[in-house]
Amino acid sequence: MISSLLSSKNDGGVFNEYLAVIAACTVFFTLGVHQGWTSPSIPKLQSPEYPFDISNEEASYITISAPLGDIFGEILSATVVDRIGRKNTMFFAGFPILLSFVLIYFSYLTPVVLYAARFLGGVCFGVIMSISPIYTSELSRPEIRGKLGVLGACSFIYGLVAVNFVGTYFDIQVTALIFAVFALVFLVIFAQMPETPYYLLMRKRVEEAEESLSFFRRMKNVKGELQSLIDDVERQMSERGEYKDLLLNLTNRKALILLVLARIFQQMTGATVFAMYTQHLLSSVEDVIQPHFAIVIIYLIQAFVVLISGNLSDKYGRVPLMTLSAASCFFTLLLQGGYFTIRDFTDYGLPVWTPALLLGVYYILFQIGLGSLLNIMLGEMFSASIKPKAICVVNMTLSLTIMITAKFYQVCADYLHVSVCFYTFAGCSLVAAFFFKFFFLETKGKTLEEIQMELKGAKRRHSVVGS
Repeated sequence: MISSLLSSKNDGGVFNEYLAVIAACTVFFTLGVHQGWTSPSIPKLQSPEYPFDISNEEASYITISAPLGDIFGEILSATVVDRIGRKNTMFFAGFPILLSFVLIYFSYLTPVVLYAARFLGGVCFGVIMSISPIYTSELSRPEIRGKLGVLGACSFIYGLVAVNFVGTYFDIQVTALIFAVFALVFLVIFAQMPETPYYLLMRKRVEEAEESLSFFRRMKNVKGELQSLIDDVERQMSERGEYKDLLLNLTNRKALILLVLARIFQQMTGATVFAMYTQHLLSSVEDVIQPHFAIVIIYLIQAFVVLISGNLSDKYGRVPLMTLSAASCFFTLLLQGGYFTIRDFTDYGLPVWTPALLLGVYYILFQIGLGSLLNIMLGEMFSASIKPKAICVVNMTLSLTIMITAKFYQVCADYLHVSVCFYTFAGCSLVAAFFFKFFFLETKGKTLEEIQMELKGAKRRHSVVGS
């Protein structure tokens, strides 16, 4: 096993923490494929090559069946994560995404399986998006938590790139088989990763927790940090962890309100919807560049920006980056809406490559803060006793907002005008900028326990790391 081969190292380095998170990134790659699958695939489903007729309305329901699966996955993850562990919950989530690709392969027999495939992919999405912030935050040191936290977002973007490129040149069946391989790779690799010391301490498995901590810290003597974690977990687990305690407990309620609103604002910028319909949005640039090439360029730049954001957030903080991100999205979305208004309602001729440029700038600004940092904070702002249930509620909000915004885009595109979407999302981004600036909590460089104490309005000692 990989963990046993590396457990003898005693250099105090961060390699093993990166190793575990990178292993998890394989499934994030498949989630990016799942999220972006509709962009190259819906046009093929509506082409003469596909043996069944798929209307715009049916295509929109295929699209939003994925967020329904998200909700189921989020509820499922909250139910089992404290029973079977963070690692095992994430591992078993790899099977629905694998089955999703298998069902897509058989969609030429009946299109009905597409709804099931998208739902199953959504189940994996819901589980991973709920549990991965917990897994990452519980295994990592505070000083690198931001860098580790954005690796999943980066892999997610690579999945978006891959499906837009592969899905353009290959048919739906071949594309499904190619990405099923990545789901298998995740199952093989991640099975060898350790459980988090936090969870093991929650289950009173102190010796195993010490072994896990020793693996992640690459140190044989972790007594000091282990005792600090024991104290933190005991205090946090002494608090009740029922769903009602999310509202009855002042600290939980404060964190829940902040993150629910943050998730709503994140999706009301339109980022996920644009990822689902990117090729439709960029269809007018075909005379200059093929839409899938423009998409690949946009996403590769995003991946680079996400990596930068992890380093910047550990240096300058989460809140400044999210405020800047939301404010910048407001301006770019306003310009994008203005472009479509001028193009369709005036005689002014604007360059056809304008939407590709504006969308690229928008995504760069989105990923510097809103797109990459909220997942980190999900794992930071709740105590161990309530964290899975809290993240379930927050991510259910995410899924519902995706469903609403995806349907909103389709209605605007078919019955109103696409610019209505951009103006609406621009207004939401402006409100979001004020929200993050004046109401959000900074978590940079703080241990999970210190964040809990700040939410409570108390002060906490700095934990001893690596002593």
